Amino acid sequence: MRTPPPAVVRTIQRLGAALQRAAGALQPPQARFLEVSGGVAAVLLLRAALETRLVEPLAGRRATAGEVAGELGLHADTVHRVLRGLAVYGVTRLGRDGRFALTRVGELLLEGHPHSMAGWIRYVTSDANLAGWRRLPESLRDGRPAFNAATGRSIWEHLAEHPEEEAGFARTMRELTLLSAPFIVAAYPWPAAGTVCDVGGGTGAMLAEVLRARPALDGVLVDQAGPLASAGEYLASRGVAGRARTVEGDLFAGFDAEADLYLLKDVLHDWDDDQCRAILASVRAAAPAGARVLVLEWLQEPNVASFPVSVSDLMMLAQTEGRQRSPAELQALGAAAGFAPGRVIDTGVYGIVELVAAG
Repeated sequence: MRTPPPAVVRTIQRLGAALQRAAGALQPPQARFLEVSGGVAAVLLLRAALETRLVEPLAGRRATAGEVAGELGLHADTVHRVLRGLAVYGVTRLGRDGRFALTRVGELLLEGHPHSMAGWIRYVTSDANLAGWRRLPESLRDGRPAFNAATGRSIWEHLAEHPEEEAGFARTMRELTLLSAPFIVAAYPWPAAGTVCDVGGGTGAMLAEVLRARPALDGVLVDQAGPLASAGEYLASRGVAGRARTVEGDLFAGFDAEADLYLLKDVLHDWDDDQCRAILASVRAAAPAGARVLVLEWLQEPNVASFPVSVSDLMMLAQTEGRQRSPAELQALGAAAGFAPGRVIDTGVYGIVELVAAG
């Protein structure tokens, strides 16, 4: 499917937001409040459906709750109630004959869907994620990351101690990267030849999409040993293993990978300003003069409230030590590490903030 132009994406987003505001203005405030506060029901219904494989029997067919329950060994009346609740949120569709079907949104809950969001639901409903959100009152008092206050350690230390959860987190990040990658690839004027280095790129989802779109480019994937262990298999599955090598490195201790272009996708938003300056200094130490760094993140202007970026900013507060930033804030961090500001590109989904290594 052809990636729509950024202007089209932005227009659709603005229209959707305007329609939501108009609908909210017509509702009594109490009704709108109940709608907003019911968000916990939606995400936990999705988790319940995922744990029981509830929507799998609906893949490509319509079925009654009794038929679904019979296939899965579940309680028929409760299955009907939960599938009906999911219909409220547009995940299923309930017909007058009592049969349910999956919507296009609901299909993303299927484990085998090419753009499955199952991993995302597991992550946002995990005990670790919810623990951070529950401690936001403390963050309001002292500004400290909520997860750290809840557990006594960072999210990264927690994931390192729970390999299965860490693997699920990595899968989730890959799923989300594959959603935004086509827009990023289409929006940036990539060089005709040279080397692209993805720093902190996990198993290489973003790098693979760039290399697939630009056959003359070579790639380097930098990350720690854990993510790199499965990177080779993933890059091979995307047909780019012959043009990509992996380098074990650390965001803070540094790495050895000279390239023409460096990618930092959803890296800086995990860290505070001092840590971001240290990460950018590591990249600058590896980069030759004139090399460019692309910071790929949702961009948050200080006085603009929008979904999903403003909610993502709060997720960073609940889970990490970071935040979503504006282009000016990212450029200031880059200047402190020896980068000059370059282009800022709005893809309609993600922002691209270009930094240029000073001579």
